[in-house]
Amino acid sequence: MRFFLSQYEKQVNFILLVLSILYLSFVCVYSINQYDLGFILSMVGRLKSGQIIYQDFDYVRPFFGVVFWDYLLYFIPISSKYLVLFSRILVVFEVIAICHLLQKILFKNSKLTFTLFFAICFLHTFPIMIWHTIDGILFGVISIYFLQKKWHFSSLLLLLFAALTKQSFVIFGLGVFIILVKDFCKDFKFNKKDFLLFSFGILFLIIILFQYHILENYKLFLEQVFSSSTPSGFYKNSIEPYLFEKNWQSILLLLGLITLYFIKVKREILEFIVFILFPILVLIPIFNDGVFLGIYSMLLILIVLFLKFEPKNKVIFLMIFLAWSAGISWGYNSPIFLVFILMLKFIETKKQYFYLLWIIVLISFLFSRLKNTYLSDSIFTTKYVFVENMPSISGLLISENEKKYVAEANSIEKKYKNVVFLPGSPILDLINGKFLNRASWEMDVEYPNLEKDTQSLKQNILAIDKKQLPMFKDGFYKSSFTFEIIKNKKIIAETKYFIIYGH
Repeated sequence: MRFFLSQYEKQVNFILLVLSILYLSFVCVYSINQYDLGFILSMVGRLKSGQIIYQDFDYVRPFFGVVFWDYLLYFIPISSKYLVLFSRILVVFEVIAICHLLQKILFKNSKLTFTLFFAICFLHTFPIMIWHTIDGILFGVISIYFLQKKWHFSSLLLLLFAALTKQSFVIFGLGVFIILVKDFCKDFKFNKKDFLLFSFGILFLIIILFQYHILENYKLFLEQVFSSSTPSGFYKNSIEPYLFEKNWQSILLLLGLITLYFIKVKREILEFIVFILFPILVLIPIFNDGVFLGIYSMLLILIVLFLKFEPKNKVIFLMIFLAWSAGISWGYNSPIFLVFILMLKFIETKKQYFYLLWIIVLISFLFSRLKNTYLSDSIFTTKYVFVENMPSISGLLISENEKKYVAEANSIEKKYKNVVFLPGSPILDLINGKFLNRASWEMDVEYPNLEKDTQSLKQNILAIDKKQLPMFKDGFYKSSFTFEIIKNKKIIAETKYFIIYGH
């Protein structure tokens, strides 16, 4: 049975295309947060200011993501008024590229309208910003695409790029490498374009290794990148999220998954159930303070469903593997970037109903972003204003509180030229164009050389964020540096948002 709007398909496509573009345009300018938004950008800013990664500043991940964005933003100065806005637009195009390839890989074709639908599902309510996980997914998806084309050398190259964005993609890379070698031995055909792309890619990587002084600082690279990797941390971030707090609940989940695999039921019935689950999962954040529920269990269910009905579809399981690998993280350890798209793949035969799901997604994600604005005030509760003539964040629509916060930080920076803002606000580093300490996030797990800075920054003025300080006192995200460096200092001033420490 055809969807009731199918006779107006072109008109519906056009309307949804326009609405999707408007949605993505709006969320590119909507809100800022002091904590996450400027993190990778601040690393790029350090490179642009002449600092050397690992030597002059700490970065506990492989280098390729930062370098990748340093190249993308090559012609954009760190002092640009529209740095954040421009970077957000590039992130959207990055996601569109991912979703275009996902269609080609999973659906065997690609339409612009559905690419935008998938892009919105991919971004869900995640704050649009440069993020190493998204970069890793991009390279991972391209690698799978080349593997599907039998471009074995290029697939291997992109696996390497993915592994060099974040440690968890090393796991994905090793898994796909085994398949790649098997496929290479079984069905290798030399392709000139494949080998040329591989050769240029390796040359590019060699240039990077010398240009960014990676080779001469390889010991620092190894120390920082692998200093915090522990087996317990791996379990906590890769396995534990898929389990329930109580063992009996996890056992019930396992029994349910086993039953789902062996029970005899038509695929059409299970497709209908997944079709119903899709809008439920999409709508949950509206009623749960912006937090998704059931995403981990949904990935497990999808694994079982694809094993049951498409066990020989290799690329689907590679995408599931990529989703799982992307979700291994200290923060935001979720496979959600690809889960909704994998759900749509399972209900592909109901493509005529995608328009309905698309409308639900647009409404739900927009409302959820507005209602539960990430680490900032909701537009429903606070007046929002456009920023003008401000380094990095001009052109953005932000809350009045955020504007006052930035203005206050600006006045502090002008009064105290060597001020360091703690316990972590990378966006202020960008706005001020100064990177005085070795970390943009001053928490212990991101700051291997905090003891060096504790000594070297003794004479600096410190501006401590009143609201953030309690969050970094203890726990996984504690900032020992912040509490240690203020020990022998006295309060010399206090503003609405900051406590100023000096001598």
